[in-house]
Amino acid sequence: MTAVVLDTNVVARIVMEDDGTQSAIACSALASASLVIIPTHVFCELVWVMRSIKTNTGERRYSYGAIATGIRRFIEFDHLVISADEVAAGLQMLDCGGDFADGVIEYTGRNLAHDVTTTFLSFDKSAVSTLAKRGLSALLLQ
Repeated sequence: MTAVVLDTNVVARIVMEDDGTQSAIACSALASASLVIIPTHVFCELVWVMRSIKTNTGERRYSYGAIATGIRRFIEFDHLVISADEVAAGLQMLDCGGDFADGVIEYTGRNLAHDVTTTFLSFDKSAVSTLAKRGLSALLLQ
């Protein structure tokens, strides 16, 4: 095997370590690849999946901090190709208690605008608040 593109479920098995057999298979596939490619939206899906898992008492099983730690540990794999700036923007949002995808969306939009000043628009109060805490321009639509 040379280059592989990972689906979210493969990354989830490795990060969550919730299925020993599938985790071992996924790790073996990564070890035999010369290049491991992970599109940024895989991490967006991973965060959504991990935040959706609840304990028996209804609490979220994974905190933003635990998810960020899992992603950071995962991206230390050799031969990994990711959009490092996009993933970093998502991780910064997780570190502030916000959603990974919102960080990626804001960063990608700002990056696409090149030299034009941008403002993130959303109906999501939490996203706007978290981006503003990070010193980024964000406006809540009402």
